[in-house]
Amino acid sequence: MYQTLLFDMDGTLVDSAEGIYRSLRCALEAVGGPELLRSEVRHFLGAPLEEVLQKRFGCDEGTALRVREHYMAHYRDHGLRATLPVPGMTELTARLKAAGFRLAIATCKPWAYCGPTLELCGFSDCFEAVAGSCHNGVPEEKAAVIREALRLLDADAGTALMIGDRAVDVCGARECGIPCVGVEFCGYADPGELSRAGAAAVVHTAGELERLLTGDARMTNRL
Repeated sequence: MYQTLLFDMDGTLVDSAEGIYRSLRCALEAVGGPELLRSEVRHFLGAPLEEVLQKRFGCDEGTALRVREHYMAHYRDHGLRATLPVPGMTELTARLKAAGFRLAIATCKPWAYCGPTLELCGFSDCFEAVAGSCHNGVPEEKAAVIREALRLLDADAGTALMIGDRAVDVCGARECGIPCVGVEFCGYADPGELSRAGAAAVVHTAGELERLLTGDARMTNRL
């Protein structure tokens, strides 16, 4: 039984797609960048913004940096407010904490937005540690925020399980020697993405995740 549970945020605990879309659209308009379709916002969830802008949308480095600057200002003041908790996850994390699990956040989301998002969505008392990017020198890389979460908890990787919704969560956890349960709550991932990345199991609801974590269901892969 894994006693340390590391949670991704976007797509795992919260559905932030609408707010991110609004802020990205405004940022791209501000710099004369490419038009962003609502269906394309999922590409930015779980990956560095500049990387996606350059590789998928053809932006040069300077434009990508300007988009990021405008995006962060708009998201802080407006986009963040559109975030919603994933159904059942505020209740589940409270029950897991009461049951004795140690809970922490390991997200590439900028650390400055993590606390306000957790408070807005009702998670503020559930987590012992919050590891986000752009804080204490932590880069926007999944393995880096996972290591930071373990450091903050003073926990060994052998006690930990990652829970996330994209291949980057699975791969980052593997780099740290930690298995990962994939969740398909918000539809951010491509079909089959989590299984192909090597997730130990894939679940579709908070109830399925709870049964898995508390021993009422069997891990289906390599946990």
